[in-house]
Amino acid sequence: MNCYRLSIYVLLLGFLFNACKQPKKKELKVNALFSDHMVLQQNDKVAFWGTYSPNQKIKVKGSWGKESTSAADSKGRWKLTLDTPKAGGPYEVNISSENNFLTIKDVLIGEVWLASGQSNMEMDFDYCCNTTDFSEFELSTANYPKIRMINVEKQLNSTPVKQFKGTWEKAIGDNITPFSAAGYFFAKRLHKELNVPIGIIHASWGGTDIEAWTSREQLNTLDFLNDTMDNYDKLIKNYSKTKSWFSQFESTKSPSDVWYLFLEDPQGVPKKWESFDFKDERNIHSSNINFEKWRKIKIPGSIDNIFETNDFDGAILIRKSFSIDEIKGDYSLSLGPTSDMDFTFINGKKIGNSMGKLSAKTKIYKIPKDILKIGENNIVIRIVNQYKEGKVGVVSVINSENTEIDLTGYWDYSVSAEAYAALDSYSWPYIDFYFYNETTNYSKRPEITNYNKDSKSSLFNGMISPLIPYTIKGAIWYQGENNVPRFKEYEKLFPALINDWRNQWSLDFPFYFVQIAPFENYKGLSSSLRDAQRKTLKTPKTGMVVTLDIGENNDIHPSNKHDVGSRLAGLALANDYDKPIVASGPLFRSQQINGNKLVLEFDFVGSGLMSSTLELKEFEIAGSDKNFVPAIAKIVGKTVEVYSNKIGEPKYSRYAWRDISNASLFNKEGLPASSFSTE
Repeated sequence: MNCYRLSIYVLLLGFLFNACKQPKKKELKVNALFSDHMVLQQNDKVAFWGTYSPNQKIKVKGSWGKESTSAADSKGRWKLTLDTPKAGGPYEVNISSENNFLTIKDVLIGEVWLASGQSNMEMDFDYCCNTTDFSEFELSTANYPKIRMINVEKQLNSTPVKQFKGTWEKAIGDNITPFSAAGYFFAKRLHKELNVPIGIIHASWGGTDIEAWTSREQLNTLDFLNDTMDNYDKLIKNYSKTKSWFSQFESTKSPSDVWYLFLEDPQGVPKKWESFDFKDERNIHSSNINFEKWRKIKIPGSIDNIFETNDFDGAILIRKSFSIDEIKGDYSLSLGPTSDMDFTFINGKKIGNSMGKLSAKTKIYKIPKDILKIGENNIVIRIVNQYKEGKVGVVSVINSENTEIDLTGYWDYSVSAEAYAALDSYSWPYIDFYFYNETTNYSKRPEITNYNKDSKSSLFNGMISPLIPYTIKGAIWYQGENNVPRFKEYEKLFPALINDWRNQWSLDFPFYFVQIAPFENYKGLSSSLRDAQRKTLKTPKTGMVVTLDIGENNDIHPSNKHDVGSRLAGLALANDYDKPIVASGPLFRSQQINGNKLVLEFDFVGSGLMSSTLELKEFEIAGSDKNFVPAIAKIVGKTVEVYSNKIGEPKYSRYAWRDISNASLFNKEGLPASSFSTE
């Protein structure tokens, strides 16, 4: 009996031991794209993926009767494809494993597009003062439950990530407020003309370079970026050191531009900039500060180089004392231009503060006589610099008899906080102030490396990589403004991005884009960028929307996103859905010399050419010297003839070759011709 019991105990212990050895099953996880209300591409093999326990099986089953199985690899990653039917729904998708079961509800099958770029694609129906012309109407009438959009939350990263935050929303009423306006109008036209569900995945970030949206692998292939990419690994290493340095300090968020401080802020940032607390109040109000630990700075001067690296943005306290023998009346303090904010204290009492344009001027702050004392008085000024050169102007104290006490020279200073905007948690338009203290060892501070929304591949890593390989029909793109000064590089960068995304997806999808609109502050370079975009049409399966007729010369963000979205949809309808429409305006094809005239031929003439004005404008010609002069232009059949009495032997022509160029040449379908130059 004892032997029997002993055997039972041994077996039980063995069972428990083996049970403890069994690896704990991980939670079944999927990408944020696979959630309620999603849209899947119709008549295709759509990708599903996620993570689970290594080597464990996963099954995905659609309620339309198709299923697929796979197994996680040794790292727990799994991927499979599922056959989809023609457009319809709603359906359910079940994702299951041995111990997990996920149900995705209200799934539609239709057409899925990716919308990306910078601010003109990002602009939604609640964008400050630049809402679309149709915003009020659309918000009150939108009732398109079969149009769905998911916004990819802004995030950047130094390496590709596979997850993001976002939820699918239906285009009903106020739901469309955070939608990309251009993306919405694109989807609306497709939905109405195709009568199928439309899904838009939106990933945009205002004020960004095209290099940020392109993978590192692709950028490495571009010769003119060799020097930059050779230093990429060093950049990432230094960025890691920077993150490690700042992560040890307490922080608070602040708007990245001082003017945001005047606005209502929903994210908990102090609405009154005067109330900012940089954890330095003790150093302002206490009379028992050990100034031996403070360092010296020359005033007037700059605070940028306090760490001898010329890279400091943040808040510092500067201190100096002055002596008076008598107090006859109120004094005043003259403070020269400071960037971007100043807070001034005498003997611990605040006498004034300013920011922005006021801070950039000389200020006169009254010093009430009741806060002064015979003998030594202390001045402490908090200087806050966020992104520009941190200047501090001349400081002086003036008595009631206008006698000036010059305080030029060396002041004591202490660092309160440092501003930094590029940790992985960064969310526009905010930066973080990291609070330093008396024990901070500045000798360990690294050279600060910025990795931000303009850093190469940062947005591809953070916002495009998580979407791959979700099956899409194609992509629409509105970007280029940020690259205007580097238009020559854009001729290579833009096709490189298109090919990069297609390679990343392993899909040769159509790619349609918007040519940048006229704007007065491009310093004469925008026509060259527009032409670089036009040349990108050599890349197969691309199309371009021209906006020369719907721009706003004094606003880089034209409000009319209705026509932008509709024209993008027209390209898709004509090229991908076999609709018999003319979807492009005239595009320059060739030029012939005919005596003193140049005869210009165009593609996409449609039913004919027309002028929006009494006579064609914006055409210029030049001889071999390339000195362009305005030309007389006339429509002759399906061509345009241009000439000038000043040019006897014309050789070159161009059209709409200025920052502010308004279209005059159209096809009869109402679409404008693109800028071009034969130079």
